[in-house]
Amino acid sequence: MSNRQEPAKKITAEDVRQTLSNPLYGYGINLVPMERVVEAVMQLNTKLAQQMRDSSKTFTLDELDQRFQALFKQFEESGTCVREVDTPPSVSKDIWLSAQLKTIERLSRGESL
Repeated sequence: MSNRQEPAKKITAEDVRQTLSNPLYGYGINLVPMERVVEAVMQLNTKLAQQMRDSSKTFTLDELDQRFQALFKQFEESGTCVREVDTPPSVSKDIWLSAQLKTIERLSRGESL
């Protein structure tokens, strides 16, 4: 019997983006399919970045919280996603929202992620 371990998978920038965009980490909300939710979070970030660029408005964490919670609720109510058993968040909601805000700010300046 071999005790060989398989080599660890290298973490890519896309892996990090998907993790940062997954509400499971900041809210504990377990919506599946997760890929659809992650894509919608990224799309909302892009939309909010455009609004920020057009209006020079900066979003508060409370405003972002309202928008993201509305998005998650919409997924559930429309049947686009199913909410499975929630888990304790890995980071606080404010930390997750701050990461989204940083992404929105970078996108509004035309920076790549």
